[in-house]
Amino acid sequence: MKPPSRLVVASAAALLVAASLLVTNLLTSPLPFLPCLPVVTAPSGAGYEPSGLAALADATVYYATTPTVPQQTRDEISLSLAVLRRRAPMRLLVFGLGYDSPLWHALNPGGVTVFLEEDPEWYRVVRTESPFLRAHLVRYRTQLDHADILLESYKRFPSCVPGAGAEGAEPPVFVRGNDACPLALHNLPPEVYDNEWDMLMVDAPKGYFPSAPGRMAAIWTAAAMARSRRGEGDTDVFLHDVDRRVEKMYADEFLCDRFRVGGTGRLWHFSIPPVSRRGNTTATAGGAERPFC
Repeated sequence: MKPPSRLVVASAAALLVAASLLVTNLLTSPLPFLPCLPVVTAPSGAGYEPSGLAALADATVYYATTPTVPQQTRDEISLSLAVLRRRAPMRLLVFGLGYDSPLWHALNPGGVTVFLEEDPEWYRVVRTESPFLRAHLVRYRTQLDHADILLESYKRFPSCVPGAGAEGAEPPVFVRGNDACPLALHNLPPEVYDNEWDMLMVDAPKGYFPSAPGRMAAIWTAAAMARSRRGEGDTDVFLHDVDRRVEKMYADEFLCDRFRVGGTGRLWHFSIPPVSRRGNTTATAGGAERPFC
């Protein structure tokens, strides 16, 4: 066997020395500085006392361990989350129960979140899995295949139209007990009418087959509630599935393009001021063609 050349021996020795120096440097170099541990002053078990923190923890575990994903995309959820971050705690009214209901409940810590669902079977499923949600089973009078007729004819019903009273006056349209208006959700639970809602999310009822209720009444009701607000601030309204024809044309009619402040994917965001703070702009902006605008 031929002995290794001097060059090979020298290279091996140099590599061994370099490795030794590297190990020595790693062992002697100071580790990154760690700050002192914070002092824990709260009593044991008090970490989840605020209900909002507990709900966030529950939602985190739920979505980290389930293959079920929310109905909205991450970008769509982020659009609503920006408003929740700015305004929470708030009163949030959500049309529809879904896989994302625990999320909306958790993202409004310290606030009030109420859900309205029209499907009895689905209502039982979600309430069984998430009994902590405040949800009501409601009924709709509308049907999706009547959407065009309802939009064309609603102005014939004075109780559906703002400003249909005496000339020069614009009384607010009302929802509670307004069974004369075919678009009004007139028989909701009293707490829905007794509170003013800072944010409304319309992601129900079903609107993808002819006999489904469609979202016509939910959109009209959201618009009526927003324009009759008496408290401070505007009402943030989010409408999902605006890629569908009915959602889009009812949004244009009642939520108004001039109040649309954002959107992403299939979600539109409207910031609707109460009629009391619109001055004389309502008549010129919407006129008789679109009285809600």
